Amino acid sequence: MGAVTRLLVGICLALFAALTDGGVLKKVIRHKRQSGVNITLPEENQPVVFNHIYNIRLPVGSQCSVDLESASGERDLAPPSEPRESFQEHTVDGENQIVFTHRINIPRRACGCAAAPDIKELLGRLEELENLVSTLREQCTMGAGCCLQPAEGRLDTRPFCSGRGNFSTEGCGCVCEPGWKGPNCSEPECPGNCHLRGQCLEGLCVCDEGFAGDDCSQLACPGDCNDQGKCVNGVCLCFEGYTGADCSQEVCPVPCSKEHGRCVGGRCVCQDGFAGDDCNEPLCLNNCYQRGRCVENECVCDEGFTGEDCSELICPNDCFDRGRCVNGTCYCEEGFTGEDCGQLTCPNACHGQGRCEEGQCVCHEGFAGVDCSEERCPADCHNRGRCVDGRCECDDGFTGADCSELRCPGGCSGHGHCVNGQCVCDEGHTGEDCGQLRCPGDCNSRGRCIKGQCVCEQGFQGYDCSDMSCPNDCHRHGRCVNGMCVCEDGYTGEDCRDLRCPKDCSRRGRCVDGRCVCEDGFTGRDCAELSCPGDCHGRGRCVSGQCVCHEGFTGLDCKEQRCPGDCHGRGRCVDGRCVCHEGFTGLDCGQRSCPNDCSTWGQCVAGRCICNEGHTGEDCSEVSPPKDLIVTEVTEQTVNLAWENEMRVTEYLVVYTPTHEDGLEMQFRVPGDQMSTTIRELEPGVEYFIRVFAVLENKRSIPVSARVATYLPAPEGLKFKSVKETSVEVAWDPLDIAFETWEIIFRNMNKEDEEEITKSLRRPETSYRQTGLAPGQEYEISLHIVKNNTRGPGLKRVTTTRE
Repeated sequence: MGAVTRLLVGICLALFAALTDGGVLKKVIRHKRQSGVNITLPEENQPVVFNHIYNIRLPVGSQCSVDLESASGERDLAPPSEPRESFQEHTVDGENQIVFTHRINIPRRACGCAAAPDIKELLGRLEELENLVSTLREQCTMGAGCCLQPAEGRLDTRPFCSGRGNFSTEGCGCVCEPGWKGPNCSEPECPGNCHLRGQCLEGLCVCDEGFAGDDCSQLACPGDCNDQGKCVNGVCLCFEGYTGADCSQEVCPVPCSKEHGRCVGGRCVCQDGFAGDDCNEPLCLNNCYQRGRCVENECVCDEGFTGEDCSELICPNDCFDRGRCVNGTCYCEEGFTGEDCGQLTCPNACHGQGRCEEGQCVCHEGFAGVDCSEERCPADCHNRGRCVDGRCECDDGFTGADCSELRCPGGCSGHGHCVNGQCVCDEGHTGEDCGQLRCPGDCNSRGRCIKGQCVCEQGFQGYDCSDMSCPNDCHRHGRCVNGMCVCEDGYTGEDCRDLRCPKDCSRRGRCVDGRCVCEDGFTGRDCAELSCPGDCHGRGRCVSGQCVCHEGFTGLDCKEQRCPGDCHGRGRCVDGRCVCHEGFTGLDCGQRSCPNDCSTWGQCVAGRCICNEGHTGEDCSEVSPPKDLIVTEVTEQTVNLAWENEMRVTEYLVVYTPTHEDGLEMQFRVPGDQMSTTIRELEPGVEYFIRVFAVLENKRSIPVSARVATYLPAPEGLKFKSVKETSVEVAWDPLDIAFETWEIIFRNMNKEDEEEITKSLRRPETSYRQTGLAPGQEYEISLHIVKNNTRGPGLKRVTTTRE
């Protein structure tokens, strides 16, 4: 490839030198660069071919050795479509045409390596060749050389990008200069692409209708403003002296009146009746008020107008001499009317309720009277009312414009129409007078209708009471289905009021406000777990409802502290301390106990009390009692006592009480070393209950006791006061003691079988006379005192009654 290039360059230089030396190139060879490098992008399996052709034609008959002819009409210099294995570097055909052909084959995909050294070297050589040919062209165009006359023809070159751009190795294509486009910059480009308002032909914009400018960016003006103005964005700015949308009209020096003339050819053409430069001067007075034509400076009035300037209106028929004409209007005399006063008037113009015909009112329907002032009622109210100002005032029970209809109650309250006196109510109303609102479905007989709204009975709801209601509307926590609440999750109850508890508390408790209140024995959020008593009091763990107590605690609820040795089964454990069963003692109930711990008055040995001296009993709680209480002597006022006791005592307590009712208990103490005593100042003849206690350390023993009665004294001083045949009187000394009665007995000693005579006497009697005795008999008389049903010793005397 390098050899071919050098050969071509050498030929061009030789030709150029020959032409220069011969001086035959005297005219400029016009050079037209039609196209640049033809680039054909073949398929992947085809090479890329560059044809660089330089075609020089020289005119014939000149001093030049080669005839140069016009290049027009010759065959196109297009490169062959396919590369050849061998080709000419230059040719001279029969028509004196010198063709330099330079073909370069570039392997496929070479453009992908724009920076390759071979490509750069090739492009450099092409540029060098183009520069050489350009030098030849410049010499030919300067008129020097061998060309003595203008050369005809052309120099066709097809360099890279047609000489109108630069080939970019980076993009493998042409970067065109402004004004050119196409793959090889061979196509002229119009400015702004004619703004899509025209066609681009050989680089010039042919604008569409309505657009203008080099780039068709401007709106076209009408008639191109007739060359009498400037077109700006489609609007003509007329030059001075011209006007109109297209500047076709000349402007009058004095503006013409728009009402009375027009500008034609720069002069005002006035309408009839006007003159002057601006057509504002009227030829007739007041321009005839535009009610006529100005003819020879006089007004010819239009019909209906008159006067010098047509300012007056003409009245029709001159008002028939029945009125005055004022400005075209007839003011008629009384009794006449009409536009021309040609008609007779009717009274009060029939009040506008009739038409006037020859002075008489023909009343419209519904009116009557000379002047139609009276209104006529329809059908004369059918004799069911009276006519007032043309309207029927119907009697009771009738209505309608003519009282022909029966009246309905209350006028159906405006909620219905009246048919033969009965209301046909509109939908939604009911009642004799339609005054009541009807409820939907008549509330389905499940409620009361009040002002069109159903007040449902309990258990029903809905606008027509057709739905069964749910209690409390399910508290908005559920749906009401056929009167039953279908509660949402988390709620329960007949009215969905209650919060649902987890798993319904497993049926082991009550649900209160969504929380389980478990039954005894169960626990947990859902009462599913067995609970332990007292939650084991924190002293153990709950396993399946049973407490497993920590060490040192026991009981069903681990509440109790464990006792030593579990009290050996001989007691109860209370708060960690053994409460031993009867008969046992000790911290762990391991020892046998004595009754009452021997009452602190003895020692417990193997469960038996060894009592201290003076104490006795199973628990040593008793004091050793005295033994063998003996009454040694009794008198009327004293009792002597004696007893035995081997034990130590502090003292003895002697208690004596009369046995009769209300007897007063008395007592005294005897030293512990003395075992006898005398009770003194006793009451004679009284039985006493006597007890003796041993006392040791302020504790009494069980007593020893005896019952004993003091003796009663015998009466004294019994004597006879008189003895007679059948009576004996005795007397005696009084006693200073308390007793109940005297008892005196008379016994006949001669007759053993005769009963004794006994007589009781109350104190203070000291004498008695017994009668009824037998004469001459010996009687024994004895006197006793009686106390507490006890008779004391007697005092006896014997005497004989007289014969």
